[in-house]
Amino acid sequence: MVAETLGKYLVLPFLRLFAWGFYLQPSSLRLFWGNALGKFLSLVRFRHKVISQNLHIAFPGDSADAVARRKALADEGYRHLGNLVFEILLLLGPMPYFIRKYGAVEGSEYWRAAKAKGKGVIFLSSHVGNWEVMSGIGTLLGGFDLMLVTKHLKPEWLHEAIEEGRRKCSVMGTYEPRTMRDVLSCLKKNGTVGFVLDQYTGPPVGVRVPVFGVPVGTSLALATLVKRTGATVIPVTNCRLPNGRFCIYLEPELKWQDMPDQEKTLELATNTAAYSQRVEQHIRAHPGQWLWTHRRFKGDLSPLRDGEWSEGRARN
Repeated sequence: MVAETLGKYLVLPFLRLFAWGFYLQPSSLRLFWGNALGKFLSLVRFRHKVISQNLHIAFPGDSADAVARRKALADEGYRHLGNLVFEILLLLGPMPYFIRKYGAVEGSEYWRAAKAKGKGVIFLSSHVGNWEVMSGIGTLLGGFDLMLVTKHLKPEWLHEAIEEGRRKCSVMGTYEPRTMRDVLSCLKKNGTVGFVLDQYTGPPVGVRVPVFGVPVGTSLALATLVKRTGATVIPVTNCRLPNGRFCIYLEPELKWQDMPDQEKTLELATNTAAYSQRVEQHIRAHPGQWLWTHRRFKGDLSPLRDGEWSEGRARN
């Protein structure tokens, strides 16, 4: 209780003041401070082991060029992480102003075409760029009626403050234990749901599909929702441009791969693999702006067994 009180009435006001001070600086200065924080995180080797493991899997090789590439991506990833921390703090106050001044959206016609079908829209996305900025750009500049599948944060005072910031950007959030209920309700009303598919998910709700050539547990939830509701899947990504601005990019819908004569689990796994492949393409397009600190590659990373997808689960 004491920690919650101190956080709400002491730490939070300071963070709000910091967020406004950060926003009011020129873009070049914001990038400077973000890069500086990234350099500090690199010097203290923040999650260095996880970053190194991920990069070795995604970009393997022992040649001098391969080693140099991984080193450059690690450095860029740390700089991105530093900027990401400061940008997410903008949710504590100036995020709507930041988005309207520095955001842009391309491909909104794909969303409008999907909405016209009347069965709901699912944005297939990842932790490339800044997912909070991406959501806000979609709602404030693109006019999307977006519900974001996310997590309940700790401590509670921070969760409430972040939720308030999302609402000011017209972004609604849903999290366990009500995620599925909220998502189904949203899609039934022809709404739009944002779903990231670049985190590890083990059994029984995950299936191993190739990611950078390595089979790894990936959530079946997205494919299950599409199969159940007929919602249209629109890939969407974003990136921070060299001048500090952001742009989100919507792509044509991903068609469902219907396999009526096959096991349902095989059909779900096949489509999950296709979704994951598109996410991998987004990461390869902007590898320095992905969240390499996440332990994406864990559990059983051995080659796929014959018939494994029909089992409908990932192995530990």
